[in-house]
Amino acid sequence: MVQVLVIPGWHPTPLNKLIGCGIGKRARLKRGDADLVAIYAHEQGVDRATGPRRVAFTITLRPRERACDPDAYTKSLLDALKTAQLIVDDRRQMVTTDQPEFDRGPRRATTIVLTDLDPPAKPARTTRRKGSDQ
Repeated sequence: MVQVLVIPGWHPTPLNKLIGCGIGKRARLKRGDADLVAIYAHEQGVDRATGPRRVAFTITLRPRERACDPDAYTKSLLDALKTAQLIVDDRRQMVTTDQPEFDRGPRRATTIVLTDLDPPAKPARTTRRKGSDQ
Protein backbone atom coordinates (compact mmCIF):
# COMPACT_ATOMS: atom_id res chain seq x y z
CA MET A 1 0.00 0.00 0.00
CA VAL A 2 1.21 3.51 -0.83
CA GLN A 3 0.52 6.39 1.56
CA VAL A 4 1.38 10.05 1.05
CA LEU A 5 2.08 12.48 3.88
CA VAL A 6 2.28 16.19 3.06
CA ILE A 7 3.69 18.59 5.65
CA PRO A 8 3.39 22.24 4.55
CA GLY A 9 5.86 24.86 5.75
CA TRP A 10 8.42 22.32 6.99
CA HIS A 11 11.67 20.61 6.04
CA PRO A 12 13.47 18.00 8.17
CA THR A 13 16.36 19.45 10.16
CA PRO A 14 19.51 19.05 8.04
CA LEU A 15 22.33 16.94 9.44
CA ASN A 16 24.79 19.86 9.48
CA LYS A 17 22.48 21.71 11.92
CA LEU A 18 22.26 18.63 14.15
CA ILE A 19 26.04 18.16 14.20
CA GLY A 20 26.86 21.82 14.79
CA CYS A 21 24.91 22.26 18.03
CA GLY A 22 24.87 20.99 21.61
CA ILE A 23 23.14 17.86 22.82
CA GLY A 24 20.14 19.70 24.29
CA LYS A 25 19.44 21.72 21.15
CA ARG A 26 19.90 18.61 18.98
CA ALA A 27 17.34 16.75 21.08
CA ARG A 28 14.86 19.67 20.81
CA LEU A 29 15.26 19.87 17.02
CA LYS A 30 14.78 16.12 16.57
CA ARG A 31 11.80 16.06 18.98
CA GLY A 32 10.23 18.96 17.06
CA ASP A 33 10.60 17.06 13.79
CA ALA A 34 9.16 13.88 15.31
CA ASP A 35 6.20 15.69 16.89
CA LEU A 36 5.33 17.49 13.65
CA VAL A 37 5.50 14.29 11.58
CA ALA A 38 3.32 12.45 14.13
CA ILE A 39 0.69 15.21 14.21
CA TYR A 40 0.38 15.44 10.42
CA ALA A 41 0.39 11.64 10.06
CA HIS A 42 -2.49 11.40 12.53
CA GLU A 43 -4.42 14.23 10.83
CA GLN A 44 -3.96 12.68 7.38
CA GLY A 45 -4.74 9.11 8.51
CA VAL A 46 -1.38 7.54 7.66
CA ASP A 47 -1.18 3.99 9.07
CA ARG A 48 1.56 2.83 11.39
CA ALA A 49 4.18 0.52 9.93
CA THR A 50 3.89 -3.22 10.39
CA GLY A 51 6.81 -4.25 8.19
CA PRO A 52 9.48 -2.86 5.88
CA ARG A 53 8.75 0.31 3.90
CA ARG A 54 10.25 2.36 1.11
CA VAL A 55 10.56 6.06 1.91
CA ALA A 56 10.67 8.60 -0.90
CA PHE A 57 10.38 12.32 -0.24
CA THR A 58 10.25 15.62 -2.05
CA ILE A 59 11.54 18.85 -0.54
CA THR A 60 9.71 21.88 -1.94
CA LEU A 61 11.84 25.01 -1.75
CA ARG A 62 10.64 28.59 -1.88
CA PRO A 63 11.85 30.75 -4.76
CA ARG A 64 15.58 31.48 -4.38
CA GLU A 65 15.87 29.26 -1.28
CA ARG A 66 19.06 27.17 -1.24
CA ALA A 67 18.93 23.46 -0.59
CA CYS A 68 21.28 21.47 1.62
CA ASP A 69 23.04 18.37 0.38
CA PRO A 70 20.50 15.73 -0.68
CA ASP A 71 21.48 13.31 2.07
CA ALA A 72 21.42 15.98 4.82
CA TYR A 73 17.64 15.66 5.29
CA THR A 74 17.50 11.86 5.49
CA LYS A 75 18.80 11.30 9.07
CA SER A 76 16.31 13.54 10.84
CA LEU A 77 13.43 12.41 8.63
CA LEU A 78 14.05 8.70 9.29
CA ASP A 79 14.38 9.33 13.04
CA ALA A 80 11.10 11.29 13.00
CA LEU A 81 9.32 8.56 11.02
CA LYS A 82 10.57 5.93 13.47
CA THR A 83 9.43 7.93 16.51
CA ALA A 84 6.00 8.44 14.87
CA GLN A 85 5.91 4.65 14.15
CA LEU A 86 5.59 5.24 10.40
CA ILE A 87 8.59 2.96 9.87
CA VAL A 88 9.41 -0.02 12.08
CA ASP A 89 13.11 0.81 12.30
CA ASP A 90 15.69 2.71 10.29
CA ARG A 91 17.89 -0.37 9.80
CA ARG A 92 18.58 -1.31 6.18
CA GLN A 93 16.45 -4.46 6.51
CA MET A 94 13.36 -2.44 7.46
CA VAL A 95 13.58 0.69 5.32
CA THR A 96 14.71 1.56 1.82
CA THR A 97 15.29 5.24 1.12
CA ASP A 98 15.46 7.08 -2.15
CA GLN A 99 17.45 10.25 -2.66
CA PRO A 100 15.20 13.25 -2.04
CA GLU A 101 13.78 15.11 -4.97
CA PHE A 102 13.72 18.89 -4.99
CA ASP A 103 10.96 21.10 -6.28
CA ARG A 104 10.16 24.82 -6.30
CA GLY A 105 6.94 26.34 -5.06
CA PRO A 106 5.50 29.39 -3.32
CA ARG A 107 5.88 27.77 0.14
CA ARG A 108 8.31 25.28 1.60
CA ALA A 109 6.88 21.81 2.16
CA THR A 110 7.85 18.17 2.47
CA THR A 111 5.97 15.36 0.74
CA ILE A 112 6.72 11.86 2.03
CA VAL A 113 5.65 8.73 0.13
CA LEU A 114 5.59 5.53 2.21
CA THR A 115 5.29 2.24 0.32
CA ASP A 116 4.79 -1.05 2.16
CA LEU A 117 7.24 -3.73 1.04
CA ASP A 118 7.07 -7.49 1.37
CA PRO A 119 8.91 -8.71 4.46
CA PRO A 120 12.35 -10.12 3.69
CA ALA A 121 12.43 -13.88 3.35
CA LYS A 122 14.13 -15.54 6.27
CA PRO A 123 16.76 -18.11 5.35
CA ALA A 124 15.90 -21.68 6.25
CA ARG A 125 17.66 -22.81 9.38
CA THR A 126 19.10 -26.24 9.49
CA THR A 127 19.29 -27.95 12.83
CA ARG A 128 22.09 -30.28 13.62
CA ARG A 129 22.07 -32.74 16.41
CA LYS A 130 24.82 -32.59 18.93
CA GLY A 131 27.44 -35.15 18.11
CA SER A 132 26.20 -35.66 14.54
CA ASP A 133 28.85 -35.94 11.87
CA GLN A 134 26.59 -34.80 9.07
